[in-house]
Amino acid sequence: MRIRLLSRAVAMLAVPIATVVLFEVAPAGAAEEATSCSTASLPRDRTEVDADLLVAQFDPALGTLLGVTVNGPSLVLDTDSKFENIASSAVVFAETMTYQVVVTSPGGLASPPPITGTVARVPSQTLAAFDGTFDFMGASAVTQAPMSLSETAASASATDASTLAAFTGTGTMPFHLASTISETFMGGGGNVQFEINTFVTASVEVCYRYALPEPPEVPPPPASPPSAPPAAAPPAPVPAQLALTGNASTPLAVAGVALIAVGLVLSRYFRPLQPRLDA
Repeated sequence: MRIRLLSRAVAMLAVPIATVVLFEVAPAGAAEEATSCSTASLPRDRTEVDADLLVAQFDPALGTLLGVTVNGPSLVLDTDSKFENIASSAVVFAETMTYQVVVTSPGGLASPPPITGTVARVPSQTLAAFDGTFDFMGASAVTQAPMSLSETAASASATDASTLAAFTGTGTMPFHLASTISETFMGGGGNVQFEINTFVTASVEVCYRYALPEPPEVPPPPASPPSAPPAAAPPAPVPAQLALTGNASTPLAVAGVALIAVGLVLSRYFRPLQPRLDA
């Protein structure tokens, strides 16, 4: 009976022990990741623009590149215009601007759709006959107030090996911008003076997602030499003993006891006689 109970107890204890072992051998987590971004900008410049935005490549010293994400390019168009009718009679006049900016991505990354739009510079209106002074003022003139508009190209990302390889290095990657502006005049006859100014500012951001390199293994510290065994404790000092002045022997002790006994017997035998009271 005891043997069976003991075997059942061992079987019950085996379950939690196995569970602990499973927790200890759990698989290690994934490598740590980080993100770094690089930005390139085009300073405000007159259109038409035909330029590259140069973005730094991913530095392979940081780790292993896992993905590339492009935000933009983002554009800001600002423009203004002035018109004056220099005809000898009144005219009906209107003017509209149409713009398009094409972005070409490098490294096999998909290019975003072109950025396009229109701006009604001057709504349809009647301009009086030329007043004789060319100054963009008076009833013969119309002015568009300065205005700006913001546009952003669709974002794109890639994880394919060829694109990641193209974006890895110590150089730059060119995002090409090409702008086209067109003007449409409606009415106005054949005698109109105008001044149109259009500028563009652009920027693009490229973010790199990468795996951090594994930290180098730290070698174990060198083994310390074996320590010397502890020194043996000195023997405890023996307490000094006083020297004996005499050396009694067993025969003398026995003889002394016998003499004392004989003395007691004799003292009782020879004790003095007491006088009798009845004499």
